[in-house]
Amino acid sequence: MFRSLLRIRYLAAVVALVFAVHAAGFLALGLMRAYHAYALLTKSDRSGEEGRPGVHFAESVDALLFSLVMLVLALGTASLFLTRPGAGDEQNLPEWMRVKSLTELKLLLWEAILATLVVTSATSIIGALPHPEWKHLMLPVVILALSISYFLLKRTETKH
Repeated sequence: MFRSLLRIRYLAAVVALVFAVHAAGFLALGLMRAYHAYALLTKSDRSGEEGRPGVHFAESVDALLFSLVMLVLALGTASLFLTRPGAGDEQNLPEWMRVKSLTELKLLLWEAILATLVVTSATSIIGALPHPEWKHLMLPVVILALSISYFLLKRTETKH
């Protein structure tokens, strides 16, 4: 019975592989947006919404950061489910990526997602300029709530 459960953990390899493919896709998307932004920057005729390279740069950074989130998720899932404790497989990973529990992976992802949300918020505000609306303040409020809850969770974990 236990051996059949151990075989199921190799489904995590498929999940980690799909996460890595998604990371590569977002990397390609970020690079394409950056290329488009640089092409707009070198154009002399910049008119309308399409002629704002700053928005495209911000969207590129947003896609690249989400690519990093997906890569962290792929590596964290693989290291959590596919490495054996004490085997030394985790020595190839940086110290901050050596995930020992699902809670550590959750906190690592929480940090990465908060960073991505900050850039996404900045992207939406930059895209709304020069006429931002009240709805552009919703994402910063959500980021503040997530940051406070992350702080409180980390504080309670260090006490235990």
